[in-house]
Amino acid sequence: MLHTLLGLLLLLIPAGALYLLERNDVRSERKMLKSFGIAIIRMMVQLLVVCLMVWALIRVDSPWLSLLWLLLMAVYAAFLVLRRCKLAGNQGYIPVAIGLFVGVLLVGLWLLGLVFPVRTFAARWFVPVTALLLGHSTAMMIRGLSTYVTALKADREQYEFLRGNGQPHLKALMPFLRRALMAVVSPTVANLSVLGLFSIPLLLGGIFLGGVSPINAFFIMLQMTVGCVSASVLSLGITIFLYDRLTSKRL
Repeated sequence: MLHTLLGLLLLLIPAGALYLLERNDVRSERKMLKSFGIAIIRMMVQLLVVCLMVWALIRVDSPWLSLLWLLLMAVYAAFLVLRRCKLAGNQGYIPVAIGLFVGVLLVGLWLLGLVFPVRTFAARWFVPVTALLLGHSTAMMIRGLSTYVTALKADREQYEFLRGNGQPHLKALMPFLRRALMAVVSPTVANLSVLGLFSIPLLLGGIFLGGVSPINAFFIMLQMTVGCVSASVLSLGITIFLYDRLTSKRL
């Protein structure tokens, strides 16, 4: 507890900075400081819940429970995607949830069942692998789906023009699908160098603590990086396909 309290004292740095910035602002009601405090408390609660969930999943080590966990995380991730994309109504909720769940599950099963020499549904492998895939896919889904919906609304005339010239529905959607795909692939490729310098060393530290040799750690991280890119594209493709099936009657 003492070391935990000493670590939490570091929060005085950002809290003090916010206090000093808002002290001389007459219009300010400490909104930033209050929001910061609420965000910290929410983060601590979420972190505690996630830690207990992962601990329970690994202790029980049930394939069905692991699948249920992935489904619940996909449903929650879909809520975050819709909120960030600011889509009207809940028409995209089911497509996003299914797209994330199926895309992450298929790529995760490929890695765990065929690539990594581990038990496919062993919770100590299934949970971290699918969590990493789901986190990256969710971030890319926000970019891709937002780009697709925005482009389709802004260039509705282009779609109507292609349809009026005898193009099938899928062919008329190709320009918008291309933009959505580039919104996913481009930042992923651009961030690979940053990922290699900052994010991957943190993951490697955890892998080394688990007793994995350096060459095996390189192999795992290489495959996980490839899996993140593949899962994000596959999830986006499934989501857009289902989303289009629900909204095509309005076009």
